[in-house]
Amino acid sequence: MKPAISQTELAELNAASNDHALLAQLIAGCRLGDIESRRALEKNFYPLLVMLATKRVGAYPAARNPLIENGKQGLRRAVDHFPKRALPRRFRIFALDYIEAAMDRKPGFWSRLAGK
Repeated sequence: MKPAISQTELAELNAASNDHALLAQLIAGCRLGDIESRRALEKNFYPLLVMLATKRVGAYPAARNPLIENGKQGLRRAVDHFPKRALPRRFRIFALDYIEAAMDRKPGFWSRLAGK
């Protein structure tokens, strides 16, 4: 399986994801509505989103994009529901449930009607 991003970018993201202070700062920024924090958090979780989407669709790369977008929505929902007093190092495990639930969700009535 070919990785979606280069090995150097993956190493940078993994190094950044291990920095719990940075993760705490991104979560706090997302709660305040900071768009740059949200984008940085999504970039941090992008390898996980790609891996989960690829497992669900297999050999159809065009079908990954809607799943990745649903995973980003699940990530935003996880930020909203993450307890403020919890340790930031536990956020990855906490967010995984929300991401997977968002990816497994069936499209709603209006999405099916609009053809998305």
